[in-house]
Amino acid sequence: MMKKRSASADNICAVAVVHFSEHGYDASSLSDIAAQAGMRKASLYSHFAGKDALFLDVFADALAEEQAFMDSCFADEAALAAPGGQQAGALYCDRMAQRYADSAHLRFLLRTAYLPPAPLRVEVGTGYEALLAQLQRYYVQSLARLAPTLSPQRIDLYAQAYLGIVDSLHVELIYAGGAALQQRHAALWQILSDSLAMAAQHG
Repeated sequence: MMKKRSASADNICAVAVVHFSEHGYDASSLSDIAAQAGMRKASLYSHFAGKDALFLDVFADALAEEQAFMDSCFADEAALAAPGGQQAGALYCDRMAQRYADSAHLRFLLRTAYLPPAPLRVEVGTGYEALLAQLQRYYVQSLARLAPTLSPQRIDLYAQAYLGIVDSLHVELIYAGGAALQQRHAALWQILSDSLAMAAQHG
């Protein structure tokens, strides 16, 4: 659970997430972050012990923001009637590109997860793996609801395939985007959907 922060600390984090998402850990400057937050660097240190502490607070914010986005996607999905399983997890993937464009938190999160700063590798890995574990649980719940004839073993298999799709889309967002992302999304989703449709037909 995140500790309660002051308004000034929240402002620093709001500036820092954009700065870190654009420059990464190593190239980021606390002096620049402080200046953009409208304060002196010495004032920043009254809120955060150093770059690592600020970075980890921003990372925790990014995890919480993405968790909330994930929650909303699967809540919306649960409200839809789409039996057969092909649409399990679809909203999260469909909304991902726009989310990446709109959210500095997601841009920061993915850059950090795929290129973690060496001093914070363990903390970053632990936090990101926990987020993916929650995503997997949501997908399993959704697929079990939409395709109740599938065995738990098959559901777990499809969950791993789904995480593979999410991972592939994340990589495309970081390094390519645009048409390449849409093509990969369509191709991978078609393969998953076809397999689920066949599994549903055969019980």
